[in-house]
Amino acid sequence: MKEPRRVDRGADTVSALLRKNFVSVGPEESLLDADRIMRLARIRHLPVVVAGRLVGVLSHRDVLDASIAGLEKCDGVERALHLRGIPIAEVMKRDPYTATESTTLGDAARRMLRLKIGCLPVIRQGRDGQERLGLVTESDLLRAAYAREFDEASD
Repeated sequence: MKEPRRVDRGADTVSALLRKNFVSVGPEESLLDADRIMRLARIRHLPVVVAGRLVGVLSHRDVLDASIAGLEKCDGVERALHLRGIPIAEVMKRDPYTATESTTLGDAARRMLRLKIGCLPVIRQGRDGQERLGLVTESDLLRAAYAREFDEASD
């Protein structure tokens, strides 16, 4: 079994939990592609990136909301056709809330609870703007607080 990460919930920063390897999408991709990626990877959040810069976040809830709109009685094929025609840019959350490497885990958790969001992209100001470092999710915070040995959940 893998040795669990030791995290001081009160003092550590999001860099202690940072997911450096994560899937991202472009705003021109379809919701169908995003939906498939989320299902295959078993994740609920996708950073939306253009030329290496974070421009938004797409959540599973965003995809569900777009799917439900006018499709209550459609079958899977009709749903797929509908989602294929919607670019991610129309549904994603622009200018997402973010954290920096120095954001404490407590501050990240409070921000996510207050804003009712499930993830925070972690960024650093670089010479050319914001540099993406990773992603911290509500699952990461729960795992650090209560289930350090549980390494199976992805998001």
